[in-house]
Amino acid sequence: MTEHNPHSNKQLSARAATPQEAQIWLEHQQSETGVAPIVEILELPAGTDPGTVAASFVQMGNDTPELIRCYQFDETGELLVYPGQTSAPLHIRWVQNVSDIENMALDLASEPWDLAERGPVRLAILLGSSTSHLALIRHPIAVDLPNTESLFAALVPRSKNQATEIAPSTDPTDRTAQIILDEFRLALDAPDMTADCDFFDFGGHSLIATRVIGRLAARHGISLKFNDLFSHTTAATLAPLAETETGLIDQQAGDWAAVTPGTLPAPVETSSRTPLSHAQASLWKIYSALGFGPTFNIPFALRFLDPVDETVFAAAFRDILERHSALRSRFISQGSDIVQDCMPMSEVDQQQWFWHSEGIQDIAPILAEEAAYDFDLAQELPIRLRFVRDSQGQVLSFLFHHIVLDEWSVNLMMDDLAFAYAARNSGRAPVWPQPIAPFHDFARKQAEAGFDQKALDYWVDALKDASPPKPIRANAAAPLPSATDAHVADGGWTEIMLDRAVSDALYALSKECSASLFNTVYAAISCALQRLAGLDDLTIGTSASGRTDPDYFDTVGYFTTVTAHSLRAPGHMTPRGLIATVRDMINGSLPHCEIPIDLVEDALSGGTAPLGEHMFEVFIQIHAQNKLNGTFEGPHGPIRFRQVDPEKSESVLGLQFEVVEDVIEGAKRLRMMMSYRSAHYSADDVTALVAAVKNTCAAFARTNAVDRTLSELLP
Repeated sequence: MTEHNPHSNKQLSARAATPQEAQIWLEHQQSETGVAPIVEILELPAGTDPGTVAASFVQMGNDTPELIRCYQFDETGELLVYPGQTSAPLHIRWVQNVSDIENMALDLASEPWDLAERGPVRLAILLGSSTSHLALIRHPIAVDLPNTESLFAALVPRSKNQATEIAPSTDPTDRTAQIILDEFRLALDAPDMTADCDFFDFGGHSLIATRVIGRLAARHGISLKFNDLFSHTTAATLAPLAETETGLIDQQAGDWAAVTPGTLPAPVETSSRTPLSHAQASLWKIYSALGFGPTFNIPFALRFLDPVDETVFAAAFRDILERHSALRSRFISQGSDIVQDCMPMSEVDQQQWFWHSEGIQDIAPILAEEAAYDFDLAQELPIRLRFVRDSQGQVLSFLFHHIVLDEWSVNLMMDDLAFAYAARNSGRAPVWPQPIAPFHDFARKQAEAGFDQKALDYWVDALKDASPPKPIRANAAAPLPSATDAHVADGGWTEIMLDRAVSDALYALSKECSASLFNTVYAAISCALQRLAGLDDLTIGTSASGRTDPDYFDTVGYFTTVTAHSLRAPGHMTPRGLIATVRDMINGSLPHCEIPIDLVEDALSGGTAPLGEHMFEVFIQIHAQNKLNGTFEGPHGPIRFRQVDPEKSESVLGLQFEVVEDVIEGAKRLRMMMSYRSAHYSADDVTALVAAVKNTCAAFARTNAVDRTLSELLP
């Protein structure tokens, strides 16, 4: 068949790709084989002329430009949809046996799919000696187009009377498994995963699970429970548990001739002032109650093992500031409210936010000075990047204010920074594969929607009997010295290093219990603290992603909320039982995680909860798959960097455990950072806490410990 372009630009002028199209296009480009298409096979009614069907399909492409649309970038880097330059893709094949039809269709589906050149829908007419079939091969980017049944009805009108004879040969469960697998591959950057591969073996954890489950629901109409993913960890075993919305997986649509392109939401003016998000407003309350200052600074530091071009780094991070507008937010009083305003890039370039290294220096006092910097959030950027150099090489002080950055965002930012550095290192600006939904848009939408009263009621009911906070000290501990003159936030920190064998065993224990590593470590820490202090139960704070809208999964900003749970670890319980309790407790609360803890505390106390004080003494969080250890692409090979733990002597929490999962050159390393208030814990207390946590982790890691009682393991 001669290829030609039967369309004019007037029929389908270039339009911006929708966010959904842009995301699927990115997935397609990131996978070595592209996103797997959906294949459906239908038998043609007896007496149907295949040539007429072929002609009808070609004419349909002429009449429906969206059927042959293509995707290309314009000169500004925006992904646009253009009219196709060829007729609708059509294949005609002879098959000797009916049993060969499915393999023929799958072979056609496996052919490379260049979305810049060919449309997102292919039709194959498979001719046999006694019957003929149609195979519709649809790229997932064409989810907005009508389904196979609608297409078949349009091509062969009289088939409406024979609808019962039409049956796809593809098992819906297999199709669901393929969609789940595609989301696994994208989220884990693991194109080689198969449907039988374990999600957690490829680096999956709770935050990634949140992303996968949210995207499956929003993009594909596939509903999964968090506990399903932890107990059925492969795409193949998850698929039968999925609840599906037929309208999204098998898009029901009407007339093919009436198809219209999707539209982007109205753009948000990022320079306009917007309210704080729920999480930001909660953090600001405590920030204000503590007198502002450096309490909510996040003082990262990176040591470069290979020389890094500081000028290129500065240019790359400027690209990050331009892409992620939340990082250039200012926080301004507007009457009795605090609002955030996005600083224009022209003003960013007039600010001092980056410093080059200045010869050999003593790094420690400089990092301490940066960590203690007092941001003027109404006037300056909430970031400071300062390179320093010692005899071993370059170190970057990478300081952020917490109100613009959370745990999820750090990894997003580091991925984009590596991409931008590689581009700038090659002498060009980065061409981003897709636009990012701005954080200020999210904050505005959340403020307009208000709080979910049912979610607040959930937390009030769950925590109405929670024990009040108090320092976790052994019964025989000596009284604490008077702290009347000490600042409430003064404190210190120590590192708890676990032996490699213990770390490996905790990973294995998590898998044995169908739980995440965080569930397992959370259980071990809580058990250690309860037994050390002789407690019947313990109220524990933790962080939740706060990201329930998949449109903002790639947005850098502060979404994280603080939640609390009340946990018991009696001696007759086993590690398996305790870990399962933690898993179900945390996973079950995730749908309600948008409610900030201060609202819960106010509701429980009748509005008398003091600002700056929480209903829990202990806080546990995990930094999973920490990307502050990694590489940038340099002119002479990879530029390696490693995180340096900064000195930080202030804490707003009584006792905080940060579980850090470092991944260095593919190898995982598990460690904990324990920070504490000096007014609550003496040096002897700190020693006892460290020993209790290490001993409990080692006990959980013993062979056959999973089903022994806690009293047996920890006499």
